[in-house]
Amino acid sequence: MSALAKAPWTIRDVGAAYRSGASSPTAVVRESLKSIAALNGALNCFITVLGESALKAAAESDRRFREGNPLGPLDGVPVAVKDIIYVEGVRCTAGSKILAGNVAQYDAPTVRKLRAAGAVIVGTTNLHEFAAGTTSVNPHYGPVRNPWDRRKIAGGSSGGSAAAVAAGLAAAALGTDTAGSVRIPAALCGVLGVKPTYGRVSRLGVVPLASSLDTVGVLARSAWDASAVMNVIAGGDPGDMTTANEEVPDFLAALAAPSPRLRVGVVKDYFYDALDPAVEEDAEAFLSRLRQMGCQVSEARLDGIGEVYEKWVPIRRAEATAFHLRWLEQTPELYGDDVRRLLEQGKDVLAVDYVGAINARPSYMERFAASMKEFDVLALPCTAIPAPEIDQLAVPLKGNKVPVYSTLNRLTLPFNYVGFPAVSVPSGFAGGTPLGVQLVGKLFDEATPLRLAAAYEEKFGLFPGPPEVAPAAPTG
Repeated sequence: MSALAKAPWTIRDVGAAYRSGASSPTAVVRESLKSIAALNGALNCFITVLGESALKAAAESDRRFREGNPLGPLDGVPVAVKDIIYVEGVRCTAGSKILAGNVAQYDAPTVRKLRAAGAVIVGTTNLHEFAAGTTSVNPHYGPVRNPWDRRKIAGGSSGGSAAAVAAGLAAAALGTDTAGSVRIPAALCGVLGVKPTYGRVSRLGVVPLASSLDTVGVLARSAWDASAVMNVIAGGDPGDMTTANEEVPDFLAALAAPSPRLRVGVVKDYFYDALDPAVEEDAEAFLSRLRQMGCQVSEARLDGIGEVYEKWVPIRRAEATAFHLRWLEQTPELYGDDVRRLLEQGKDVLAVDYVGAINARPSYMERFAASMKEFDVLALPCTAIPAPEIDQLAVPLKGNKVPVYSTLNRLTLPFNYVGFPAVSVPSGFAGGTPLGVQLVGKLFDEATPLRLAAAYEEKFGLFPGPPEVAPAAPTG
């Protein structure tokens, strides 16, 4: 990266430097590891850094480039993985005390595919404990700090992945999204986040939160970069029966397709009911820019949107508690207070409410699909509030004090319930930290929101990286 533009850089930058001979995988990976060593004390992005294996993988990539046989756009690119996804031989803590000594016995399919494409895994990233929250304030490994303002949260639960990409410590990262856990930190850290359609990407080798809602997603600097990663990780998996047997498009090729006047829907009901004024102003400015691009922006309605939260809650709580029940009963003291409280609530979910919420899901999917027939994508605020400070449990909103946890995921979780894809695109700032707008696509159509995101970046420029982050002050 010393041979590249100042970080944060993109996968495209790295590939161009490799092909021109301006840099090499080993040089870039060394710079990535150097940056992690310098800044992880300040940002707390990584739980485990994989220096030795990363340099070994980079040397193999060097050889392929020398021989003229690179594996593709990800060859030699430093990538981080949320520490809830298995990396063979590496501890997978899920940000918890309970799994502090858990060592993965195999690569998750997503990690295996990344390695097969030549990506270099530089480390596993910090997160909200067991991915069960929206702040990444972790009582066991410390809070992830926002690269734009270290007093504020990075968002969660994939906060370490988002902060690492925003600060230029990795070119891309994997995260997971059960209620917004890729899109929320992407928005608050100023990077692009992709929550694929449920079933598009294998969840095998991922510590579950709520299996019928969980997705593995991507955090990256640009739509092109995210598309390159999606090309690699998407697709059916015989080991994961929830993956769909759907044809996977070439996401990079789709970016180059002619861009017609996309029809963009804006849903005011629910999504604009309780927004911080700065968020609402930013969302309206984003829509104005879409109009400048020639998009047809008009109001839309999502049939049943006001009921979805109450359907999502019993699924999220019951499935999480079912997975954790043995630990919750035997060693409850090992959980952080916030996660333990949420898991205890799952014990109170009635079977009829859980089954009712599961059985209602196809109906809501059909209703949302019907509501979107006249639109190519929806453009909606990603979070109702800007990034709060790390120690804030509640924030003022419309004259009330609202809890940070439920306020942050309120606008994102509907699309986990119905399984639709959504891409969080950086859109502006409030209080010195970024904001994002989520572009929601139709089932198994991640390509259209990614194409719109790429066109937006081409028209208005790539979102800037944060000011240089000072290393943490030495202690002791």
